[in-house]
Amino acid sequence: MKLFLSKIINYFYITGQTWQVVWLDIWHEWIGRIMVIINGILWLGSWVMASVLYFLGGSKLLILHYNVHFGIDFIGRPAMIYWLPLGLTVAIALNSFLPLVHYSAPRQLRLVILIGTLLVSTLVNVALGSLLFINFY
Repeated sequence: MKLFLSKIINYFYITGQTWQVVWLDIWHEWIGRIMVIINGILWLGSWVMASVLYFLGGSKLLILHYNVHFGIDFIGRPAMIYWLPLGLTVAIALNSFLPLVHYSAPRQLRLVILIGTLLVSTLVNVALGSLLFINFY
């Protein structure tokens, strides 16, 4: 049992060090640093917009999905709005470990992963902004 526990601790220690090396490598490039900062701002903005939607919604039902062709598709409780930033958080967490897998690949691949994360963050913020506009303006 002690050997098994030691192997698990060693695995997380080595993985943590590798993760730190990969992200320091990305952080030392100016474009990587800019993308990480913008992504963090968008991530915080998504949680702020979801909280604003939640508090403005109160106990009323909110429009959670609107389609141009069919109109309102989905109405629900204001607490359901938190699924969008939660999904963004999961996407960011998963994409933060993808550069570990592709560490030996060129830096362009790591930057493409960051661009993909930035695109997902932007789309979630556009969706939350649209829901804010549809529900309250």
